[in-house]
Amino acid sequence: MERCIAAFSARSERIGETYSFDDVYERLSGNGTPILVIFSSDFDHFADYSGLFHEKFPESDVLGMSSECNYSSEGFSDTGLSALAIYSGIECACGVLHEAGKCPIKYMSAVKEAIEKLGITSSEADRICSLEFTASVEYNEELVLDTFRTARGNLKIPLLGSTAAERRGTGRSYVSLNGKVYEDECVFAFIRNMNGRISMISENTYRSTGKTFMATDVDCDSKTVYSFNERPAAVHLASLIGVDVPVVARDIARFPIGRIYDDIIYTATGRNVGKDASIVFGSAVYNYSKAVLLEPDDPHRTAGRFIEKLDNLGFSPAFSLAVNCAFDFDIFADTGITGKFIGQLAEKAGVYTGVSGRNEQLGCANMSKTMLLAAFE
Repeated sequence: MERCIAAFSARSERIGETYSFDDVYERLSGNGTPILVIFSSDFDHFADYSGLFHEKFPESDVLGMSSECNYSSEGFSDTGLSALAIYSGIECACGVLHEAGKCPIKYMSAVKEAIEKLGITSSEADRICSLEFTASVEYNEELVLDTFRTARGNLKIPLLGSTAAERRGTGRSYVSLNGKVYEDECVFAFIRNMNGRISMISENTYRSTGKTFMATDVDCDSKTVYSFNERPAAVHLASLIGVDVPVVARDIARFPIGRIYDDIIYTATGRNVGKDASIVFGSAVYNYSKAVLLEPDDPHRTAGRFIEKLDNLGFSPAFSLAVNCAFDFDIFADTGITGKFIGQLAEKAGVYTGVSGRNEQLGCANMSKTMLLAAFE
């Protein structure tokens, strides 16, 4: 029996038809009952796939999210279905945080129950991880991360996650657990690797310009920055870029900032500019925190650094879980390196599946324009 299998299909189908699922299920069904299935798909067929996975694997935990790009060691496409089934060598405990857009901490007991189910201790931080998929409601990622941080207390449990991709123009996204589809929830799995370590790697697709500044007036709840260095946020950012404020307002996603904590840069992308020149970001920027203006890095170098980090893990992964920003795949597609990068991952990361959504989460941080991966020995 294989320890894990990745399956992928990008077959075209109309609403109600499930050719892609048939392809994937045929690949996964001949190896016994999976312990855990992780899947991603396009928005239109997500609910069908979620129900079918639960129907076919009723004894398995099945975790999924809507994704801009579905990719794995078997292929990639912006439509269809990608899945990874793990049959041995892990233990897992799954759950749901309801009301993720408002008050997920009310449901923190679900996280604590999963931790208790696995009997997680501080001595095994290098072979435990938590994987979470969060619906993109109310810019809620920090609320979800705070819930995980509070629930785990002093336990060191690495976290990897993604905000589910939205259906364009609707603001709606999907996550699911065991056949149930959610639009205002976070679904999660705590995973113990029985066969060795779990290592996390990350890489930013934007680099520092060296132009640093400070957030001096912030509303953290709404993720709104009113001023940088005591100047209106958009005015200050425009002065650093060398453009007018209307240009920043029109192309705000092209001018992210890096929040600097413990010398690590976490990317925050602007979502809109207010009439008062405030900027709403996709990730929280905290008052009197240090930031730096970012600029696009060369995608070839970015991909190369990511692969180099895989080479330096110290072990060959049996399988991996990847999280990439949807924006990254747009850049990779524009430069024609998507296929090459997906192939390099397949060579270095073992059997893997990946998701591509609105934001990425690593540890206690919510970020964008970042490539993440959890490698299982």
